[in-house]
Amino acid sequence: MKIDAYVDFLLAYNEKVNLVSKKSTRETINVLISESLLLKQYLLTPFVIDAGSGGGLLGIPLALSFPEKRIVLTETVQKKVKYLKLALAELDLKNVTVWGGPIQEYVQQHKKIGGTVISRGFPRIDILADYVFRGIIKELILITSPLKINKIQNKVANIRQNSYNIPTRNNLIIFKMESVSRET
Repeated sequence: MKIDAYVDFLLAYNEKVNLVSKKSTRETINVLISESLLLKQYLLTPFVIDAGSGGGLLGIPLALSFPEKRIVLTETVQKKVKYLKLALAELDLKNVTVWGGPIQEYVQQHKKIGGTVISRGFPRIDILADYVFRGIIKELILITSPLKINKIQNKVANIRQNSYNIPTRNNLIIFKMESVSRET
């Protein structure tokens, strides 16, 4: 199975270059991947951008699950960019590209994107929420803490939003925003 090949490659590469915690095990990585795969039921667009991809724990499992979707992994840390490109080659993922820079740069160069932005642990979710508010993207789907969502709640009050519990966690949710106003 390609997910197992991805985990093997990630753990082996992590021995040389710190991509995820050095304490990460196959079991902890598999938990993170299973949480990432919870997003499958909420992704409605054919184009997905993973903001701050890191080691690819969100975007790569989804790309393996959705070979028909086009996925862009954005990452600013060059050692992670290098790893992501090697991982895509190793897994022969043709539906994924890597953007070696911040999502803000990607959005600026590509203007009206449509599609979905996904992220886990992105430090400035207000930036991502603004892309939905301005109609640059159709959906934003985050794995995040309820506290982070509370901080942007005033900015996103008129945007359609839902949160979904992650069954194994009480400190994380899946939060989805769509660029359809509640007033329409």
